Amino acid sequence: MGNAQEDIWTLVAKQLSEELSEKEAQKLDAWKKSNPENALAFDQMQQLWEQANPPADRYQPDVEKGWKRFQFQMDSERGMYDTDAEEAKNTQIRRLPLSGYQLLSVAASIILLLIAGIWWWNTASPAMVEIATAENEKQLIWLPDSSQVWLNENSKLSYAADFDEHHRVVQLMGEAFFEVREAEGRRFTIFSEGAKTEVIGTSFNLSAYPNEPVKVQVVSGKVAFSPVGEDNAVFLEAGMQAVMQDRTFLEEKAPIDDPNFRAWQNQQILFSNTRLQEVIVLLEDIYDQRIELSHPDLANCRYTATFEGASLEEILYVLSVTGDLSYELQGGTYMISGQACR
Repeated sequence: MGNAQEDIWTLVAKQLSEELSEKEAQKLDAWKKSNPENALAFDQMQQLWEQANPPADRYQPDVEKGWKRFQFQMDSERGMYDTDAEEAKNTQIRRLPLSGYQLLSVAASIILLLIAGIWWWNTASPAMVEIATAENEKQLIWLPDSSQVWLNENSKLSYAADFDEHHRVVQLMGEAFFEVREAEGRRFTIFSEGAKTEVIGTSFNLSAYPNEPVKVQVVSGKVAFSPVGEDNAVFLEAGMQAVMQDRTFLEEKAPIDDPNFRAWQNQQILFSNTRLQEVIVLLEDIYDQRIELSHPDLANCRYTATFEGASLEEILYVLSVTGDLSYELQGGTYMISGQACR
């Protein structure tokens, strides 16, 4: 947003629309307690919000857009923007601290923006299409532009009902593998947990479960990956990945570190001197089946093998023959037995 004051009003707007995280709530509470004027400003804002009676079950205010519109109005009133272009070029822009009275004006102005957003939502927002998967469920989705999306379990994909080649925007919660069809150079944009992924025509895996890092891994083409509302995108080509959490890059650009990152989608599995414990974790995730070892030292056994489209039974059979192991299904759990490896 730009400075601490702007951040506070963003938190206030999120509090009123019930989108505030626990960490953000603590920050907002500390701000209210730091100055009586702050608490008064918040109370005034809350009263205005309650009088507006927003449809909380449907409306999600665009805080970023609303703040930018408000900020432009305030900056204009301070003389930061001049109608004379040449004079504007030579004007040094600076931000002035707000007094207690101005804070109340800010609160009222933001409320007006949010109320305007409510009106816009009720009159102009298009119908949404939402596709969700349950636990142990995966689904292939064909989008109206002929792009394909494989949706992993416990995931949700949303897009406007008027989605077409001119307006290609979706929202993802969870994990999906995208094969985006090129449409005359028009962008395809995905919003997910504070991250924005933009492509033209490419294939990639995007994992964005709540409270977990957002990770994009590119198979073909090029992907632009950035925090929502910011311009500091990283550009990733085939074989590269990036990781972000809370709109901060944990890894900007690196080679993909997991050869099985899309095994959930294509069931192509590669083990290269891989510990049996790691093998089991991957197989449980792909096949949604519990697997246990009869002895903890079996976890250190190592395997090298490649599978494509194989069933879990076929993989367990190959592993048992290769490592002189045995397995059996006991009450819904596969139990693997054999000599321990050290």
